[in-house]
Amino acid sequence: MYSLTSHEKRQHGTLEFPVAYYYVDAADPQYQMALHWHKEWEIIRILEGSFILQADEEELVANAGDFLLIRDGMLHGGTPQNCVYECLVFDLHGLFRSMELIKKHLRPVYRLKILPKLHYRSGADEKLHALVDELMHAFAGRRNVAGREGKPDTDTAGKSQGEPVPEPQELYEMVTVSCLGNIFAYILQMELYGINSAEAVSSHRIGQIKSVLEYVELHYQQQLTLEELAAVANMNPKYFCRIFREITRQTPMDYVISYRIEQAAKLLSTTELSILETAIESGFNDCSYFIRTFKRLKNTTPGQYRRSNPELRTG
Repeated sequence: MYSLTSHEKRQHGTLEFPVAYYYVDAADPQYQMALHWHKEWEIIRILEGSFILQADEEELVANAGDFLLIRDGMLHGGTPQNCVYECLVFDLHGLFRSMELIKKHLRPVYRLKILPKLHYRSGADEKLHALVDELMHAFAGRRNVAGREGKPDTDTAGKSQGEPVPEPQELYEMVTVSCLGNIFAYILQMELYGINSAEAVSSHRIGQIKSVLEYVELHYQQQLTLEELAAVANMNPKYFCRIFREITRQTPMDYVISYRIEQAAKLLSTTELSILETAIESGFNDCSYFIRTFKRLKNTTPGQYRRSNPELRTG
């Protein structure tokens, strides 16, 4: 998708217009959304199939027509199932930084004193879904090839909607600000939120796991042990394994392996490195083991994966 990092620090959009749109289908090398977090909010709308979301310590299934609202700083990732989905990543504070009257109403949201709902099911609230439809339609012509922002793909995008995709709306920046303002105003007016009463222990556990994910991001090319990762979290290994699995739905070492495979997929689709070089760059010392693991997790060999994505290396 749009990042392989756990703590995503890249700029989405521009300083003046901190909004970025991404269209993701099975051709995307990062189709599987790795666990990550960022300072921006995010709307994920399911166009086809279903999407299993992990967000902090919650897991849910979103189906076609549903949308998800991810808060800033929320640890999240997901598993698509025959899924096409679109994401709008936006800096809520940045969009309204010069509008004091609006900031006054959004301040409890910025400070996470109130927490908007995470999952909005299709048909549950027609007005809210209509606002999200209008917001996403502003970016319809910006749908992209394999999740690459700003490169239209009318064939792929058209299939998901059943008709050719129009060019981007004129004044789409104004439409975006208007729609997001209306969406959050509606959430506040209709009280589609909860009060932040989470226990400090839950927040602390998420913070400990985030520190481990960042450590893996920095050191995945090196040999990593369970004891080493547990020490980063300041937990004993047995307790660390239990907490890590509760939050990520993976064992620590399974996460390390899957992270390395995602890095390898990125290299295969963007570089001309050999399979052996890709394995080494991704933290695997045994090429045969790398190929077996890649096939198990991606349902294809590294070579077949590269041949199926030739356009990604030249884009």
